Amino acid sequence: MVKFIDKLLPQEGPLYYLEKHVDKVSEAIKYLNKAVSDYLEDKPVSKYQDIIEKLEREADVIKAKLRTSYKKLKFVYFERQDIMTLLHKQDSVIDGIDDVVKLLNINKVESIKGTEVESMLMGLTNSVTDSVEVMVKTVKLLLTLVESSFSPSEVKKEAHEIEALENFEFDTDNESITLGKKLYSMKETLHPVDIYFLEKLTMTISDISDDAENVAEAILLLLKTE
Repeated sequence: MVKFIDKLLPQEGPLYYLEKHVDKVSEAIKYLNKAVSDYLEDKPVSKYQDIIEKLEREADVIKAKLRTSYKKLKFVYFERQDIMTLLHKQDSVIDGIDDVVKLLNINKVESIKGTEVESMLMGLTNSVTDSVEVMVKTVKLLLTLVESSFSPSEVKKEAHEIEALENFEFDTDNESITLGKKLYSMKETLHPVDIYFLEKLTMTISDISDDAENVAEAILLLLKTE
């Protein structure tokens, strides 16, 4: 006999595709650190744009399959709109990574070589990468929560990860502000166009952490409806 939970969690149901989609986000974030590091080391970064765009296309296919999966199910654990909202927020993370990589291919700033800006930019990138990795954990824990019928211990784990993600977002905001101040303190040595470019790059990297926190907030809303 098919268990009720198996109807809610079929092999290729919405939650299955939600996890597959976040796996693509997880793959993409691994290239953010590499791309920024190569950029700062004067290495070509165009290959990363191709890689991220490929992952985006694969994520789009998964999104389409998730939408279709709802039509095949009689029982669902979460409403279609709630899961689609969560999915779109996950999508914003991979879109943000793509935006950063595209920026890195637009302009090369030579004048920050050997300055504190390099280490600060790399530090911000590392923090953002960490925040997305925690976000991936929260999505996977959501699936574990469902499988465990929302056991108190699993709920506690999810709450802990979401709190950690909120702390990361706060830290990256502070790092981006500090980096922005540093850039403007160098206005006598940096070209105005380079300051504008680096500020935009800083904010685009930082925004990825904001997008990751938005995923956590969407998960919290899902949990409150249960």
